[in-house]
Amino acid sequence: MSVSPESREHLKANHVQQTEITTLDHTTILKTAYPRTQTEAIAYVEPNDLDPYFKTLSAHQLTPDVLGFIHPTITYNNPQGELRYLIIVEKVQINNGYISSCRACQNTADFLIYKHEAGQYQLVNSALDQTQVPSANGHLQYQYASDLQKNLQPFGKNMMGSYVLSSYSGAGGDESSIWFAVHLPDEGKVQAVEIGAAGRDTSSFYADRPALATSIYSTLKLIDNQSTYYPIEVIYYHSDQSTSSPLQRTQFIYDQQKQGYVEHSTR
Repeated sequence: MSVSPESREHLKANHVQQTEITTLDHTTILKTAYPRTQTEAIAYVEPNDLDPYFKTLSAHQLTPDVLGFIHPTITYNNPQGELRYLIIVEKVQINNGYISSCRACQNTADFLIYKHEAGQYQLVNSALDQTQVPSANGHLQYQYASDLQKNLQPFGKNMMGSYVLSSYSGAGGDESSIWFAVHLPDEGKVQAVEIGAAGRDTSSFYADRPALATSIYSTLKLIDNQSTYYPIEVIYYHSDQSTSSPLQRTQFIYDQQKQGYVEHSTR
């Protein structure tokens, strides 16, 4: 059963919780998710060259060569209406006091889900060292956390999740875009996972031959069929094409054995 945009917005409004809580105590995060850092002191290494991206985030040294940058808390309600707190810890490699940073350098991220009960925060579920996140130039995509907050919604009958769109430029300016998701169940596998292709733009590559250029974009929606993992429909369009005449509709179905989305073209 397909969910209308109006129904989807209603679900999102009911599940995303706006509160005045902006962060969990970092001591609690380190104690519950990284107990090794509590028992074995590690001297903090201040990077010699800190990208402006990182200057607004608090850093903790998780291992001798890894800094963990803690992003602001994302709050939401789980399918049972209980308040949850999502912490993203971005892991950055450091070497001789420098952050590993280059155009192709990618980071990993930890996803920690907390609840507040009996006056304290408790770790409900987590996933460490997730690689399928939009990352380049030594850090996550700038709007990654805010886009996750904006797109939070049910991703299965007992699971919340979110998605983001990320674009990459290749040789000669050829730009490709990809849809990424994060699954956020209270029980089961928390996972950051690539959904599939979102589009392509070759206008920069063919700047001197515009007739050869192609520009394709897409929209995404989840199909509420009351399954464990909702199918995701991606609808592709040419940039000069009416939205009433899509180029193609493709469903991405989560395969639990492969632990990833599998493409099923529908038209």
